[in-house]
Amino acid sequence: MDFEDLYRATYPRVLAYARSVASREDADDAVAETFAIAWRRQRDIPRGAELGWLIGVARRVLANARRSRRRAGAVHALLDMQPRVAGPDPADRIEDGELRAALLTLSPLDREAVVLTSWFDLSAADAAGALGITPAAFRMRSARARRRLRAALSSTPTKERAQWNTL
Repeated sequence: MDFEDLYRATYPRVLAYARSVASREDADDAVAETFAIAWRRQRDIPRGAELGWLIGVARRVLANARRSRRRAGAVHALLDMQPRVAGPDPADRIEDGELRAALLTLSPLDREAVVLTSWFDLSAADAAGALGITPAAFRMRSARARRRLRAALSSTPTKERAQWNTL
């Protein structure tokens, strides 16, 4: 696939992923860096799993940015400067309080497995690539996460959450 075609086909979904887990500014910067990396490493992008590879790169870029901010925050804290600021959680974007609470019962890795497959419609193979794990490990993590989410939601089912019960 030509890089320009790859960019056009994947940019909106990579950006949507990044904005779901980071502030708008951090997400925009991470996506720009992700595609710069993709440009340099075009030969490394697996055919048929481009989106998963790009989301995996974006995930690592965002993680590196968070680590840098934490280190800077620790230095500032030692110097009695600014407090540390955490990035947004995808669950924070859910308006339904009970659904948000159910998502927050999941570990961050389980929550991310649900987000990648449910919100971004990634295949298990692409999501596994994004997380840097095998497809089998992803399927196991995803199944456990969906089971835990269903259990958390089953205590108070509503029509609004009927779609989540199909997870």
